[in-house]
Amino acid sequence: MKKVCSYSNMTPFAVLFLFIFSSMAWALGKESSAINKLKESGGIISSADSGGLRIEFHLRGRDLQDEGLEPAQSLKDVRLLNLRDTKITSAGIKHIEGMKSLRRLHLERTQVDDACIDYLAGLQQLEYLNLYSTKITDQGLQKLKGLKSLKQLFVWQTGVTDEGIQKLEKELPALKIIGGIDLDKIVPVKKAPPRPTEDLKWIPSTGEIPPRSISGDNTTIIFQNQMKQKVKIFWVEYNGKLRLYGEIVPGGTREQNTFSKASWLVTDMEDTYLGYFRTSTKVGKALIPKI
Repeated sequence: MKKVCSYSNMTPFAVLFLFIFSSMAWALGKESSAINKLKESGGIISSADSGGLRIEFHLRGRDLQDEGLEPAQSLKDVRLLNLRDTKITSAGIKHIEGMKSLRRLHLERTQVDDACIDYLAGLQQLEYLNLYSTKITDQGLQKLKGLKSLKQLFVWQTGVTDEGIQKLEKELPALKIIGGIDLDKIVPVKKAPPRPTEDLKWIPSTGEIPPRSISGDNTTIIFQNQMKQKVKIFWVEYNGKLRLYGEIVPGGTREQNTFSKASWLVTDMEDTYLGYFRTSTKVGKALIPKI
């Protein structure tokens, strides 16, 4: 008769090892599932410079609502979360109260109010909080006094008063609070010099998808089509997939906002890969050559 393996036949050390291994596998699977669900809602997820994750919805996830943020509860090591311009309310902020490693939180131009602050009170590593153009008032502001690591706070165009700002500044003297612009103190400033430009290298295609983009600084790429045929422009997403951004007629140009370390693929109208460009922090001139 074949013996059935059971915990009773295992040493205590083996049982402990099996338990730890199973727990880790379960946690990793749960986190992977949460990331996929957030991506389906328009989230862009990448590695943060300080480690952990950065999650951003302000570029293509602005329709995000409270229930769409629920999978984030499974992600503990999130360092940056950008919910700017989404449809999140205070009820949705409950889903991030367990992000104890969070450093930067963007809530500007969302529908949050004083109730959301209760869910932020435990984020002791939070350094940056943007509440610009929300429904926050002095009452909610005072609940932030326990966030000793907070260094920057934006409350412009909210219900917060100068009195409320001064009161919180006494509690957190190292905190810089930006409450708005005093029009009487505005002075003319010199026009910024033109941003430096560079000619981007055209990299002929080998038939493979170019390297995936990496989140970086804001910049611009300017395409110029020297071919005698219309071409398509694709952005290579952070997950390696292609996203069509437009078409350029022969002799035409296109100026596109992008990030440094991004890959932009050029194809013909039959989607045959022709070549690609990689951006940097400078404004890139992307000359599509005659082939």
